[in-house]
Amino acid sequence: MQIHRCRFADYIPKAVNAIECTPPTVYQQRLAVGRANGDIEIWGIYGGRLLYEKLIPGIVNGSLEALAWTHQTKLTAEDLELFDTKVERDAAKKRLVEQPPRLFSAGLNSVIVEWDIAKLVPKAAVDSYGGAVWCMAPNHAQTQLAVGTEDGHIRIFDITDGKLTYQRCFNKIKSRILSVAWSHDDETIVTGSADSCVRVWTASTGLIASRMTLPKEGKLPTLVWAVKVLENRTIVSGDSRGHVVFWDPVMHVAQQDFRAQGADVLCLAASEGGNTVFASGVDPKVTQFKLFSGSKPVDSLTDRGMGLKKKQKEKKSDKSVNGMGPATKWQLTGFRRYHTHDVRALCVSSEKPWPLLVTGGVDTQVTACAATDFPNEHPLRQPCFPPSDTVISVAPKAKTVLQHQETTLKLWELGKAEPVSESLGSKMESGQGLQIYERQKDLLRMEVTTKTHILSSAISSSGNLVAVSDSAGPKLYCIMRASDDNSVARAHRLRGFPPANFVPEYSENRGVTGFRFTSDEKRVVMTTADGFVSIVDVSEWRANKFVTVRRHCGHRTSKDQVEADAGCDDVATSPGKIKKAHPADAGMCTIVKMAVSHSDKFVATGDCSGLIVVSEMDGMHNSVVTLPRPHGRKEQLTSLAFDRSDNLVITTVLNHVYVWDVAKSALTEWSAKHSCTGIPMPFERNMDFVMGVVTNAAEPSVVYTWATNHITRIDLAMGPGPKRSVLNIHKRKHIETEILKEVHEEKEQADRRFEQLTIKRKKRESISAPPVDGDARDSAMEVESEAGGASMEELAAEKDWSLNNDWSLTYVARLREAGINFDEPHNFRMTQRYQSLMHASFIDDNTMVVIERPWIDVASMLPLAYNRHRFVR
Repeated sequence: MQIHRCRFADYIPKAVNAIECTPPTVYQQRLAVGRANGDIEIWGIYGGRLLYEKLIPGIVNGSLEALAWTHQTKLTAEDLELFDTKVERDAAKKRLVEQPPRLFSAGLNSVIVEWDIAKLVPKAAVDSYGGAVWCMAPNHAQTQLAVGTEDGHIRIFDITDGKLTYQRCFNKIKSRILSVAWSHDDETIVTGSADSCVRVWTASTGLIASRMTLPKEGKLPTLVWAVKVLENRTIVSGDSRGHVVFWDPVMHVAQQDFRAQGADVLCLAASEGGNTVFASGVDPKVTQFKLFSGSKPVDSLTDRGMGLKKKQKEKKSDKSVNGMGPATKWQLTGFRRYHTHDVRALCVSSEKPWPLLVTGGVDTQVTACAATDFPNEHPLRQPCFPPSDTVISVAPKAKTVLQHQETTLKLWELGKAEPVSESLGSKMESGQGLQIYERQKDLLRMEVTTKTHILSSAISSSGNLVAVSDSAGPKLYCIMRASDDNSVARAHRLRGFPPANFVPEYSENRGVTGFRFTSDEKRVVMTTADGFVSIVDVSEWRANKFVTVRRHCGHRTSKDQVEADAGCDDVATSPGKIKKAHPADAGMCTIVKMAVSHSDKFVATGDCSGLIVVSEMDGMHNSVVTLPRPHGRKEQLTSLAFDRSDNLVITTVLNHVYVWDVAKSALTEWSAKHSCTGIPMPFERNMDFVMGVVTNAAEPSVVYTWATNHITRIDLAMGPGPKRSVLNIHKRKHIETEILKEVHEEKEQADRRFEQLTIKRKKRESISAPPVDGDARDSAMEVESEAGGASMEELAAEKDWSLNNDWSLTYVARLREAGINFDEPHNFRMTQRYQSLMHASFIDDNTMVVIERPWIDVASMLPLAYNRHRFVR
């Protein structure tokens, strides 16, 4: 097999400016990661690992400085007056709890935006009335939003009942407000500003209750970049001196002052109980502080098996736990450097039983580790690019690669290598490079006029058509090569695309989350932000004629949606079926995965809730894929693809591989037997989820799964092999070589030992004859001494061991101990030689394209990092 190993894709990620986790009242924990360019990534938290779900594209030339999740679960005073009876109040409270969380963002463009997380568009937007927004925080009742602005005001916005309205403004200070936090009783607000002060405000009156001043270093004021209010009312601040200060909640004086960082402290995060605090900043080390009662740390991150009543009883009996007793103190308990540049965001999730510490910053990477095991836990580093198969697409026939980023489309033509004869190719070792006689060509770089950043893109098989979409709607371009210069391509937009009816009139969102061209390029399948799967005929694109052929609505399962879709007669429409689901899913659900079968008969789509629908391309039938629930857990999909037999291959967050027989609407025999229990442990426990599945026409029964750190070949015609096995083919080869060398050396040593004992035996036999004279007797004694006194039984045993021992069995046994078993078929062949995979696909029989984005290339484009002085003795 030939592999095009490409590193020319120049995706440039943006810095992480904010990370926020959903409140603990949300049943499925998610993470919002805000980038400097305004993009917001939504990640799901599954079993202590992060799964990239989707991207909310930011506005062109936008910015993002702060994020906030809210989830109101308590009735307000007005609600209590409105609902008189307990039954009405309980019903109203239940409706609140079932609502999906709300996401807000703000930045230097002075606009506060609430996002529709399902449709990936703004739901509401209001002016901050004070210029650039530097910080934002909701109160613990989730009813108000406090915003700190450039003009020195704190402004309160009302967010009850789905609203986002300006409510009131606090007194002005002569400095911009950089950080804000609410107390747990929502009675006070704490702010940090650019004038060396930490202020405590009375939330009801908007007046300053107390001001705490930090010392300056030189003539410049100290910038208070971060503040937190813990559950025991202790105030924590991080400033530009690199200090983390713990303030007394009653007297408002500094209790403890730590020089935690070598430079500015930019962010703080606290555990749910408030007895563990994390800090980081320009000096990219993450520092941990713990509250100690006497000589023992106050455990707050997890219950660790302690009953809740018992824990509450211990808190009441131990006054030091509430932070007010003289025996309590904070200690710096450890630090780790997970990043190379400034850390701008920290977050501790509320997932049970093990919360995650998530970090991000200028080096564009998001890292996660178990907060309870910090600083001994090694972090799981997410790739700097979106780990999804929507950023890059490949045209197999044209051998071109398309990439989008923000508002730019980039097109390359793959290079060519010297042809290799079959006889020579059979003798070449795996991984051996070929001589390149033509490098890749940069064909096109085009700025697309869009309102938001590009949401999705795709290129047809011949490379003639390119589809692209932002949140406003899709566009279609034809790619033409210049007649005089084949190394230059031009893009021409095709008017008339999309047809007006590719979504119904009642659909307010025309953004496309995914494109797939059929293999004959006569149709393009589009998944929209409203949950439609539209099939558009593009066969007459030269005449600018486009027709919506069919519309599938299998992901629209609410009663109102199904009734509206059933009454739509402008296009052949296949309505979904009413499905009872958690109300929060409707507010978060977006189609994020799609695959078209190689025969162009079926299209499969999957959404964030785990619903997978297989639809007929030319028919009205929709079928829902039902996956088993191992250990009672719902499987969330990570990729979809069809194999060469039109069976649907599905990978999940548990790294299980399912194969769904579309014709029978059931799992295949292989999948029913092996998917849940037979997957080898090195593959199943890999910390990187599978991002894509591809097939090779030359191997009909084989699929290749790929993640950021591996490509794995799986033969669906044979069993998975041993549960505990070495899957990495390069590591496997190394182990086999080392064990073979070891066994060979042991055999040579045994042979030499046998020869030596044979010589001794012959000498012993020579002295058994009666000596002739005295000199002969002395000579026999010398020979006996040289023989070492070895007995004939020892010689016979050594001879039998050396001659009759089967060294091949020894070799096989040693391999079995190392995790390589020749008695069972070796499946799941994995290679981990690639770095940060962005894409993998086949462009021809036995010809694969692998596109990498090595971290070292990204790091070379980053700004200068904090310079630590190191003194070597």
